[in-house]
Amino acid sequence: MIKMKYKGRTFTNGRSLANAMTRDMNQQVERTVRQAAASSGVRVRKTRKGFEVEGDADHMDRFHKRLGK
Repeated sequence: MIKMKYKGRTFTNGRSLANAMTRDMNQQVERTVRQAAASSGVRVRKTRKGFEVEGDADHMDRFHKRLGK
């Protein structure tokens, strides 16, 4: 039996490890998008299709620059 540790948790099942890593990755992406939106002055809504970003052209440019960092 192979045991792997990820962020303090021990996993023996590859599927549960993959689920935990995917969940953490999704949370990090959402956090990054929301932080970039908050600092640039645009609105972000999470829909079932993904994220919707609203704002004028200047704010959208700032959002894209911050998201690229």
